[in-house]
Order: sequence, then structure tokens, then C-alpha cells
Amino acid sequence: MKTQYTSLVQIKKQHLDKMEQAVSSCNQTIQLIQKKIEKAYAELHAMQVPRDGDFTIFRQMQLLKKRAQDEIGFNKHNLAMAENALVKAMQQLKTANIEHEKFKYLETTEIEKIVKAQKLLEAKELDEVAVMMFNRSNSE
Repeated sequence: MKTQYTSLVQIKKQHLDKMEQAVSSCNQTIQLIQKKIEKAYAELHAMQVPRDGDFTIFRQMQLLKKRAQDEIGFNKHNLAMAENALVKAMQQLKTANIEHEKFKYLETTEIEKIVKAQKLLEAKELDEVAVMMFNRSNSE
């Protein structure tokens, strides 16, 4: 049964679905960044500082370590941003869910009113038929 709220419920449902996808996307991004951080830590721990040899080799190793540390820092920054985006997406999802439920409730209430009015009308019509049948049976 269609009401004045039916199209709004559909729109709110679409918006709710988009927000669910956004939350899912944020979670996937966070997992990806965490894997990158773990990989960078593994690479950093796997590096071995040379005990002897040329200073340029030692310097290259220090630069590699610095690069790995910078990559970890960069990914941690991205992780913090992704977590903030997740919090915002969760808030938007919550709001979208509330809006959807609100219009769904309004639609249900409107449908109940329509059904109640139809039943009342049907009862009145049945009463009229019963009165007409009663009058017909009394007049005969």
C-alpha cells in the first residue's frame, strides 16, 4: 500500500545503504593500512646493520631504516585519518538509520490509519446492508 511516506522511505533506505557501504569501505581501508604498517615493521626488523665495512654501506642502511620509519609514520597518519573517517561514517550511518526508521514508522502509522478507515467504512456498509435486509424481511 502506498502512502505519502513511501517514496521518502525508499530514499532514506538508499541513503542508509550508501552509509553502510561507506562504513564498509572505511573498514577495508583501515585493514589495508594496518597491513602496510605491519609489513613496514617487518621490513624494519629484518634489516641488519653491518658490523664492518665501508661507511657508505652503513649510511645506505641508515637511509633505508629512515625510509621505513617514515613510511610507518605516514601510514600511521593515514590510519588515524581513516579511523576518523570511520567515526564520521558511523555517525552518519546512525543518523541515516534513525531517519529511515522514523519515516518507516510514519508510513506504518499511515497505513494503519487507512486500514482502520477502510474497516470502519466496510462495517458501516455491512450495517446498512443488514438494516436493508431487516427492513425487507419485516415488510414481507
